[in-house]
Amino acid sequence: MSSLDDTFEQMRFFGKALAEFNEELRGSRDALAQAHDQTRALWTDEAARTYLRVYEPLAQSLDEYLRGPAPRFEQFLDDKIRQLEQYLNGG
Repeated sequence: MSSLDDTFEQMRFFGKALAEFNEELRGSRDALAQAHDQTRALWTDEAARTYLRVYEPLAQSLDEYLRGPAPRFEQFLDDKIRQLEQYLNGG
């Protein structure tokens, strides 16, 4: 069984990892969108239409996650970490 100190450290590590993941995902999404926009006008065959049927829902899902759940998850963890830290410090 782990102590609350261990739990606190694990939560801090997870919160940092989640924030880094979300930031990397934002950068990857932006780079992919830029490459997509640059290529789209040049690529107009049936393969491009097949690709778009897959790309557009993916891009929409990424945008929705990064606008909604991502910041909420980060805030939730930040709140829990802050509460646990206050408890551990006697506050």
